[in-house]
Amino acid sequence: MSGARFIFIFIGTALTLRLLTGAAPPAASEEVYNVTGLPAYPHLNKAVMDSVARTDGLGHWCTHLAAETSDPLEIVEAWYRKMLVGASETDASQDEAYKNVKLSGIELALGIDHVAVYKVVNQASTSIELVRCSP
Repeated sequence: MSGARFIFIFIGTALTLRLLTGAAPPAASEEVYNVTGLPAYPHLNKAVMDSVARTDGLGHWCTHLAAETSDPLEIVEAWYRKMLVGASETDASQDEAYKNVKLSGIELALGIDHVAVYKVVNQASTSIELVRCSP
C-alpha cells in the first residue's frame, strides 16, 4: 500500500472514531455537505466533511468525507457497487491500514479516488469514507 493511501486511511479512521464516539454533529437528513463529488449514501445518520483538502504522499490534494448509517453493511455495499460501476473492489479487512481493527467490508477504487464501506465488529453502524483526489 502506498504511503499516500495509508495517510488518508489513518485520517479517515480517526474521523470515523470521532463519529463513533458521538463527537460529530448529525448530518441533515435531506442534505449532506459533500464536496468530494463521490456519491453520498442517502440514509446517513452522521457525516463529517474535512474542512480543507489535504495532500497525500504523492502530492495529490484530497477531500475526505466520513459518515455512518444504521443500514446493514450488505445493503450499503450493494448501493455503492451499483453507483460506482467499473470500480475495482478489495476486501477492507485485508487492508494494512485496518490491521488493528476487526472489521468486514469493501474498498472501491476509481483511479486515485476511493470509497470504503465497512462495519467494525460489535458496532451497530456501518461506516463510509469517501476520498476524492486531484490528479
